[in-house]
Amino acid sequence: MALTLQRKPYLLRAGHQVERGISVFRARIKRFRNLFVLALRLLASGQYHMVLAAMRRRFLPAWLASRIEYVSAEPPREIECLGPAVGSEVEYLDHAAEGRNGAAEPTGKNNTSLLRGAPLVSVVIPCFNYGRFIQAAVDSVKGQTLKSVEIIIVEGGSTDGETPAIVSAIKGPNIRVIMQEQQTLVGANRNTGIALARGRYVCCLDADDTIEPTYLEKALYFLEAHCYDIVSTGIRFSGQKSGTIDVLENPNLRDMTDGNHVTTCAVFRTTLWEKVGGFFDTGKGEDHVAEDWDFWLRCVAAGARVRNITGEHLFNYMIHPHGSLSSTDVRSIAEQRRSILERNRDLLTQERLQDSSKQARRRIVKTPYGALPIPASPNGNLSSPTTRRLLVAVPFLIVGGAERLLSTVLGYLARLGWQITIVSTLPQKGLDDASSWFTAFTDEVYMLPRFLHEWEFQSFLHYLVANRGFDAALVAGSRVFYELIPDLRLRYPQLAIIDLLFNTSGHTASHLDFKQGFDFVIGENPEVIAWFKGQGWPSSCIRLIESGVDVNRFETTRSPEVEKRLSLSKDDIVVGFSGRLSDEKAPEVFVQLAGALRDQEHLRFVMTGAGPEKDRVETIIGKLPVETRLDFLGMVDNPMPYFATYDIFVLPSRLDGRPIALLEALASGCAVVASNVGGIPAVLEHTQAGVLCRPDNLDDFVNAVRALGDDRQRLKRMKASARESAARMLSEVEMCENYRAAIEAAIRIRTAPPEIETS
Repeated sequence: MALTLQRKPYLLRAGHQVERGISVFRARIKRFRNLFVLALRLLASGQYHMVLAAMRRRFLPAWLASRIEYVSAEPPREIECLGPAVGSEVEYLDHAAEGRNGAAEPTGKNNTSLLRGAPLVSVVIPCFNYGRFIQAAVDSVKGQTLKSVEIIIVEGGSTDGETPAIVSAIKGPNIRVIMQEQQTLVGANRNTGIALARGRYVCCLDADDTIEPTYLEKALYFLEAHCYDIVSTGIRFSGQKSGTIDVLENPNLRDMTDGNHVTTCAVFRTTLWEKVGGFFDTGKGEDHVAEDWDFWLRCVAAGARVRNITGEHLFNYMIHPHGSLSSTDVRSIAEQRRSILERNRDLLTQERLQDSSKQARRRIVKTPYGALPIPASPNGNLSSPTTRRLLVAVPFLIVGGAERLLSTVLGYLARLGWQITIVSTLPQKGLDDASSWFTAFTDEVYMLPRFLHEWEFQSFLHYLVANRGFDAALVAGSRVFYELIPDLRLRYPQLAIIDLLFNTSGHTASHLDFKQGFDFVIGENPEVIAWFKGQGWPSSCIRLIESGVDVNRFETTRSPEVEKRLSLSKDDIVVGFSGRLSDEKAPEVFVQLAGALRDQEHLRFVMTGAGPEKDRVETIIGKLPVETRLDFLGMVDNPMPYFATYDIFVLPSRLDGRPIALLEALASGCAVVASNVGGIPAVLEHTQAGVLCRPDNLDDFVNAVRALGDDRQRLKRMKASARESAARMLSEVEMCENYRAAIEAAIRIRTAPPEIETS
């Protein structure tokens, strides 16, 4: 008798290896052809950054690898998320023990972060006369995705009559309050807090500012995984001013002599503060010199490597009507620069300048991946072992049907208590951002191109998987994540990996390339399911989950607001397009349709949406004859009133699955004229609500819309059938439950004991 351990949930059929080889070859040829056509269209529409990103990923890895320094990680240390052991305290500082500038001198003994239970980061919040703002600052720290944090508030002898009482009343786990009776400047207050800090790293946050939820975690990742010493981020103004300020990504010492390229809220090593002697105050008003600029310059002169998060603005900087308390009527930046350079002239040697420039260019990666001293389960749910943790990998988060579907499903799972983490892996410059759909239910949304280079993606994804302890990963078209699957399968054998395909043309080649790493597959329509079965997937590992719609949320009568905005008459037949303006949706066909039917005075064409083809669509619209009755409204906050106003919904897709927009149109009582592609025929098959056309065939669409416009009785019957057919479809809740059940099934398959075969 022989025993064979088999982890894979299925075996390839006899002869299937040859079939699979042919399928892979065909899928790759199709993928290369589609990519070539897409690249040409992206170039034509001005989306050069997308093409450049793809070329960098394809051709630069070997060259970049030669420049990367791999260093061994330190042995894992026993660090825990802070609990109630560190309570809220109020301490009154004894000024008899003051050092220079009214603050405790750096002691060189700040190594308590190596002790069990110590926080990773100490956030020091100095406060002078800003009591009315400080709760927002504290809340922004408590809301961080990184939870190994302590908060030290240093009240600086406020004189407004309210701040001391407000500050002393702040309580909570991991909060420490230091009260000072004498007025002290901001640098001294920071020094006081840092001298008492237990964290390995420090972040100084002014009492009237806030930070975004992922900031500290991203900073810690750079500090630990890439061995930087200081990490800061771009600035977003609030209060009396709006807008943003970007910073240099890797400023060196020469850069720091020209200007301050590190923001106030930077996270830095506590040992660095000790090494350079802390912050130095000069005074207020005309005597004030930027104490943080002076400090950062000394740190960089001491050899510190700086990384700024340049694609995101994670620091919210309050602008007051009359300036900040410490910098009103201050001397000019040029005068402050001269003062700082004069004070630190001994540090600005040619040797230090050259060394700093060299340090700024280094690319360091700490290995093994994920060996960062950041506690697992950053959401603090270690006491809930039944909580599911799901990672979702998508190409981007732009406005479209797939993103709306995923946001609906993931929001449902989050309400059930699941911890959801989302990563996107393609740049989306100039495209309408849909990330707010996801941040509505999770703070853990990581758009990698905004804060990482391509060569850093892999390390960060490994960090997330190692840190979060995910039960499952749902892949929805991210090629970056596809390529990571073989390594993840070796390192994290308990992780269930699921592929979600919306059609049989988009990511099938990627699926075949990495098929052996998947445990389970989900298809949105029967065409995809048939394709999965053709690739040898057994029925037990396949799940058909059709998109759902709740008809009760949709109106079937025209929106008065839309009717007024467009000056519609009751006799107008409204022909609409609402969706992503991307190549696969063929929005230009709708524009051409409006032009071709401009002689039909009873037809009004309305178009809403956003996407990479927006500029091209607007260019084509600009060339239409003046008598064309087309209103292009771009991105709208809520498309539902427009669906209710449409009589005919046009969906001219070249490539599609089971589009959400189609279901919403049916629920709104729209007759449908759509391409005969993907899952669209299956949706319309048993209804009397739709007309199917050949994709990219303008004549078919013109004839179909003209015929409906000329036969109002037929149009009325189709509209009624649309609503009736939508009522028979799955509800959103049923759809979401099907996704939950499929993910649970995949987890069971992955975590089941290995089968034992006997022979």
